[in-house]
Amino acid sequence: MYIEKQEQLNTYCQLAKQADVLALDTEFVRTRTLRSHLGLIQVFDGREVALIDPLCGLDLEPFWQLLSDPSIVKVLHSCHEDLEVFKYYANRLPMPLFDSQIAGQFLFQGKVLGFGAMVSQELGIDLDKGEARTNWLKRPLSDSQMHYAMNDVKYLLPLYHKLNEQLQDAGLQQYNLDEAKLKVTQKSVDKNTDRLYLDFGNAWQLSSRELAVLQELATWRLSVAQEKDSALGFVVKDATLFSIAQRRPTDLNSLRSIPDINPHEVRIHGKALLEHVAKGKQIPDDLCPVKVPRLTDYPTYKQSFKALKQAATVRSVELGVPMELLATKKQLNQWIKWVWKVAYAEPSDFELSWRYELLEPVLLKWNDEFSLETN
Repeated sequence: MYIEKQEQLNTYCQLAKQADVLALDTEFVRTRTLRSHLGLIQVFDGREVALIDPLCGLDLEPFWQLLSDPSIVKVLHSCHEDLEVFKYYANRLPMPLFDSQIAGQFLFQGKVLGFGAMVSQELGIDLDKGEARTNWLKRPLSDSQMHYAMNDVKYLLPLYHKLNEQLQDAGLQQYNLDEAKLKVTQKSVDKNTDRLYLDFGNAWQLSSRELAVLQELATWRLSVAQEKDSALGFVVKDATLFSIAQRRPTDLNSLRSIPDINPHEVRIHGKALLEHVAKGKQIPDDLCPVKVPRLTDYPTYKQSFKALKQAATVRSVELGVPMELLATKKQLNQWIKWVWKVAYAEPSDFELSWRYELLEPVLLKWNDEFSLETN
């Protein structure tokens, strides 16, 4: 069912309210843009597949109400980008959520499967994914696009039922739902734009003054990207901002002399870049960001990380929960930073999710043995 009229949408959503579970997907275009441009919404309530056209001037409120209805489980596969779309267009997110990719990680030893691979493995059906990268903003949509879009939710619902049954049998159903809830909670929090320099993986190389300059440059770039709806890298590349923060040029000639800088970036944004370098240089020393530390610079880090990972791995085997979900390298490092009170440390996923109950004995024992006070 292709929905392009308000009456169609209202009727479908009214009937879909009766469902216990809805399979959802979105198609969008995001190539050189900062945000995704929504081209299609797919819904399957177990009765009929609906392809909702968001480019027809529809009031999508009936669908957004379905999305946030707490009595209906919403099923998505690999929800990250869909959540971004929902948040941008409606400032609402699906709850409760079942992510079939996360469910597959619980069931298949942490393996991450795409939708087509999972449908093939679990349902024995091979899907044609040839339309995945087509232009979903162009109208009219082709028959092959419509068929592709329908299949993305048509098979998602039976996949949900099969995976959910396996999760129940394995005693993992609630952990799966809690993990999806964590993803929604994390997505609901707006990005902290006061520390954009932390998005640069090599920020640890910079002094406090250089970090201050980088923050000014990154804040300016984000505002330009938002105004023009342009991907950050198409305004000015990360490497360029980093080099400028290190060298802090004072004029266009010194800006042009930076190795590998793109002449186009200088021509279009040269004056603005210099202006924000100057602003960064004027920030008082005591207001500059503290240096970004590296865990690898702590003498006991390697031994401490190894001990935590080994203990978590043993616990993973005991519980039958894949290590890839229970405790990733990133999460282990989050915990170490938090316990050691490293600059910029944030509460770890362990404390914010279902993991803490399972890992508490391991974490507390590690704290006793490897806190900085102990060492």
